[in-house]
Amino acid sequence: MSAPAEESLVFNIVWTGSVFRYLRYFVASQMHHSRARFRFVANGCPDDQIDLMERFAADQPDRIVEVLDVSSTMVAHGVALDSVRALRDDGEHFCLIDPDIKANAPFVGDLTRCLVGGCVAVTSGKEVWSDGNVVPEGHPGVPGEFFFDREGFVFGSPHLAIYERSALEETSRKWSIGLGSAGPELVPEATARVEAMGHHYKVYDTGKLINILLQEGEQSLVHKDVPQLIHIGGLSHYLAPTGWVTQDDGERVPNWSRWPGDPTRYDVARFTGSLLRSLVDGDPMPAVPEGPEGVMMERLRLVRSELVDMIDRYGDR
Repeated sequence: MSAPAEESLVFNIVWTGSVFRYLRYFVASQMHHSRARFRFVANGCPDDQIDLMERFAADQPDRIVEVLDVSSTMVAHGVALDSVRALRDDGEHFCLIDPDIKANAPFVGDLTRCLVGGCVAVTSGKEVWSDGNVVPEGHPGVPGEFFFDREGFVFGSPHLAIYERSALEETSRKWSIGLGSAGPELVPEATARVEAMGHHYKVYDTGKLINILLQEGEQSLVHKDVPQLIHIGGLSHYLAPTGWVTQDDGERVPNWSRWPGDPTRYDVARFTGSLLRSLVDGDPMPAVPEGPEGVMMERLRLVRSELVDMIDRYGDR
């Protein structure tokens, strides 16, 4: 089987809250460096954001297939994607990509070439802030940032994925699961199979369960990170958080106590969000924070350079 043509693919981008105004430039870079098409999936977005999406789509009618509003209230990422699967059929593949991934060069071909020899899905999109993508020993779940177990089994990424639609649908029907399946709701047969494969956890992020069960036969899934993609990670959460707190200096910031995890994720997302708002709104750019050293400083400088370049290239979109 040959790799699919880029023009045949439709990447679904799930938008939440009011982030479109700021993140659309990432998508402009994805469009510039691919020949694929895109669908904007509105998930709990206010009317003004949907209007912005529709205007963007109207300017790119050959690249944006539609703006599809799947829920008036924000639902889980995988649940929104399952709604798209139920409502739309784009042919032989089902694709998704996050809206905070910047493309610096053509990237689709490097991924689609993996879809041969029994491989039915390929994922990508390691975050800038991530130090590793292997589930730690004793971890109760499989979050989005972990793509492998300690023996090398591929859980895949929820950030960018290209699936053979037939394999995805067959697995979904066979085990009564979807991209939004989190674990507790599994039917007993699916739970037993996941346990037999050695991958039983309390909870799973978008796509992890269906990725596991895609591989319960002779089919395979590949995760491949490519250098031409820069994925910030967590930026939508930062720009449209579920709660806010006021710091001692009076600045209102997201309530990160509701988002446990690596504090590096917060540091990168916070700086990126502040910088992006300033660039888009025409305000003075914040300086790279003082204090971080080594790898952390490299990450913040990389983010600054990439965002300045992105707005310079695509700021008129």
